[in-house]
Amino acid sequence: MATRIEFHKHGGPDVLKAVEFTPVDPAENEIQVENKAIGINYIDTYIRSGLYPPPSLPSGLGTEAAGVVSKVGSKVTHIKAGDRVVYAQSALGAYSSVHNVPADKAAILPNAISFEQAAASFLKGLTVFYLLRKTYEIQPDETFFVPCGCGRRRDDCLPVGKSIGCEADWYRRQCAKSANCAAGRRMAGH
Repeated sequence: MATRIEFHKHGGPDVLKAVEFTPVDPAENEIQVENKAIGINYIDTYIRSGLYPPPSLPSGLGTEAAGVVSKVGSKVTHIKAGDRVVYAQSALGAYSSVHNVPADKAAILPNAISFEQAAASFLKGLTVFYLLRKTYEIQPDETFFVPCGCGRRRDDCLPVGKSIGCEADWYRRQCAKSANCAAGRRMAGH
């Protein structure tokens, strides 16, 4: 038996219930992951509340986690049972001790990164990667702009930009999270 968090109606945190279930085998292109840490994303509150309703109720919650692969589907070749993985953008249900996810949504997790670190940062890291390397492939000595530079996006973007050799401009609106947010600041290579 495994345990997952699900909800049968929309509402506040009180609608979430721990439910035991028997995991099904993964489909041919899926892996089954024994989650060791889950990523909590603000969008989960929108799904739970009904602002972004799931396809049906009852529903699981969460789309990102890290753990150990327990089973692989017949067409999965790049991941094997026993591998440490992190995944994001799976079907709802990552708030679970066991979750089946498409293998193409998972990445092998190096031993140097903890499950907790991976679950908390993978989706955010992918966001920065797509912004700085796929949406527009920023080049060394270019400057990029980070709106409301007081939050996580600044903290995520600046090290990546620095590693590429870029400069970042950022500003703050009404943000009092950090002393660095005095009036906005130009970060040369930072």
